[in-house]
Amino acid sequence: MKNVLNYSNLLKSFLVAGLFVMTSCEKEPALGEVSALNVTEEATAAANAKASPAAIKGDKTIAEIVVSYATAEAVEDRQFTLLLAALEYAGITFMFTESDQYTVFAPTDAAFERFLDGNALDSFTKEQVAAVLSYHVTDGRRFSNSVVPKNSPRNIETLLGPSIYVNSSAGIDTNDEDKQANASILVEAGLFDISASNGVIHVIDEVLVPVSE
Repeated sequence: MKNVLNYSNLLKSFLVAGLFVMTSCEKEPALGEVSALNVTEEATAAANAKASPAAIKGDKTIAEIVVSYATAEAVEDRQFTLLLAALEYAGITFMFTESDQYTVFAPTDAAFERFLDGNALDSFTKEQVAAVLSYHVTDGRRFSNSVVPKNSPRNIETLLGPSIYVNSSAGIDTNDEDKQANASILVEAGLFDISASNGVIHVIDEVLVPVSE
């Protein structure tokens, strides 16, 4: 978990929030197939041009969406198994069953596998896992038109405390000094602006790690 472990002391108020999810009313491409896609400027422009559906809430909570994809009957359809495992291990799944509104940047299973690099979740403390998860969540319902900027990178404060910086190509940077994207929202695959009853989900292709101070 690299230097992110130093952030466990920021959880004294346990703002932690787990993360992420994805679903939509229509059939989406399998996440494993799209995790490496590059986001084009045209796709990002299309995302910015969309009218905000902020008033339209989905039928399922964030937690219900995570569970439904993690436990899909067909093995090839399962996703977010590692996300669900991380939420349950950290003991914060309940936060995403309630009415408080969150925007989550949800890593795919493939992203989690790269992040864990062969390690098991229980190699880390619950606080460490919760810190990583909370770095992928911000308060409120934020659709793409208030996440992906037209020009300069947008600063988004996370529940952990440190910010992430989203650029005009839907890339996410954990350090605004180097301006190098550490992950991307899967805009081209249509895996963004996913509305839950208690928030919004944008699926991303890498796990985000906050830069230690």
